[in-house]
This record gives sequence, structure tokens and C-alpha cells, in this order.
Amino acid sequence: MKRLLLIAVVALSGCSTIMEQIPSRWDANQSIIVTDMQQMTRHIDCTADLKPQLHDLFTKVEWYDIYATTKGTHDMAKLDQVMLTTIKEFQERTDKGPVSPMYCDMKKKVLVQQADIIAKTVQGRF
Repeated sequence: MKRLLLIAVVALSGCSTIMEQIPSRWDANQSIIVTDMQQMTRHIDCTADLKPQLHDLFTKVEWYDIYATTKGTHDMAKLDQVMLTTIKEFQERTDKGPVSPMYCDMKKKVLVQQADIIAKTVQGRF
């Protein structure tokens, strides 16, 4: 009986490891939100107030993270962590006062690249 229990525990723990290796399938909700993220990053206006723009972008990326984590698509949930960090750093900088146009433009380019990487990965699934 103890052996059977041990085998069951090993088998179940092995299943969770195997499930993490299997890529998740295409998801319409994730595709929509990453397209929104791409569009929002492309339309960041460095001459306007950045705080509401960054807040809206952070909210979209956070929605994606919550959805991917809750749905169980862990391979997709990992993608947004770098982008969340970039947005937080940008928000912290804007909280200290006005940012230079060059700084804003560089952060915008990085955010566009990060959104594109996430979108190509999310939408490239079957």
C-alpha cells in the first residue's frame, strides 16, 4: 500500500513537470490584449502627460498577467514580467518630475519591442 502511494505521488508530481513543458494553445483573449498592448506602446505621446498613459498600459499588461496566470498558461504568463518592470521603472521616473524627450523616446522604443516580442509569441501558437 505504501509503495502504491509513493508511486502515485511520484507520478502526479511528474505530471506537473511535464505539463510545464507542453506549450499552451492559442487563446483569443490573449491575442486581443497583446494587440492592445502593442497599439498602446506605439501611441505613447512623450509631449503629453505620461502618468495616465503609463497607468493605462500597466493596467493592460497586468490584466494579461492575471489572465494568463489564472488560465494556467504559465509559459505565456512569464512573458510580461520584463515589460511590467520597464513600465514600473518608467512610472517611478515620471513620479520624480518631467522626463527628457530622449529618455521618453528610448523607453517607448523598448516598450514597443517588448510588446512585439510578447505578441509574436502569443499569436504564433497553434
